[in-house]
Amino acid sequence: MAFWISAAILAGSTYQADQARRSATKARQMATQEAATAQKAADAQLLEQQKQTSIAKERLSAETARYAEQKSTMEAEAQRIAEQLESERRAMGQEESSKMRARLRGGRRALLSEERLAPEMGVLGAGVSYG
Repeated sequence: MAFWISAAILAGSTYQADQARRSATKARQMATQEAATAQKAADAQLLEQQKQTSIAKERLSAETARYAEQKSTMEAEAQRIAEQLESERRAMGQEESSKMRARLRGGRRALLSEERLAPEMGVLGAGVSYG
């Protein structure tokens, strides 16, 4: 009878050991599945962040290009205005210089030319200066 008791104890222990092994295997499989699910979620989040970064880089590139274009347009406009002002300043200086030269060297001729409104009309108000 001791044999049957030992056999029953041994069979019970073997059954419990088999159940423990199955439970451990099942727990490992579940942990592996959970880890795989967590990895998939992390990969999806990383992919989304990469997409957002890519979009942000594209927007930044477009804004930078637009800024550079606007800057070059504004610089060209400023250059054009500066050239125009310089030419107007130069023209005024030349005009003033020629008036001064005519006054100093031309005698009454300079006074007549300043009094003339239009060449067709002749001299208006001889001897009166409007300038």
